[in-house]
Amino acid sequence: MTPEIYLIAPPDAEAAPLVERLRPILVEPGAAALLLPRGTRDDAAYARLVRAVAPMAQVSNVAVLVEGEPSLVRELDVDGLHVTGGIRAVRAALETLKPDHIVGAGDIRSRDDAMHKGEAGVDYILFGPLSGPIAAADRELARWWSETMEVPAVLSDPLARPAEFDAAGCEFIGLGVFALENAS
Repeated sequence: MTPEIYLIAPPDAEAAPLVERLRPILVEPGAAALLLPRGTRDDAAYARLVRAVAPMAQVSNVAVLVEGEPSLVRELDVDGLHVTGGIRAVRAALETLKPDHIVGAGDIRSRDDAMHKGEAGVDYILFGPLSGPIAAADRELARWWSETMEVPAVLSDPLARPAEFDAAGCEFIGLGVFALENAS
């Protein structure tokens, strides 16, 4: 099985440079999703970023995911929500967005945490960071999950180069936009 690419934008990227960096990446087939982390942006700045980037990705058949409140998904006309909160936040997102939108869970702290979120009905579980280096414990947790559970796994290593990436059996590999762009 070849894992699909789950792109992760830098947490505080500006819209115009991000669009320019994504343009050549989205021309090539292979990316399944793009997560636009909220970073430290206020509501208005985050909405501007999403509105500038999402249409370009969606035209390329790449699902766009945001962070924050479930209402943002419909407000910003994106494909889904990446939840980094606890099980209550996951359940609230699922109640609000399913079955029409994607709901994924990240910020996984343990096997128990992953199982609770997976059993709630999320579409994927993301192991690893949204920025910075991945910890060995995250990689091992992702490997265990992909061997044991049916809910798809994203192994996120935003600093990794695609050619060097060990997907640990996961269905998706989370790569930073800049790492993927600079891979050639």
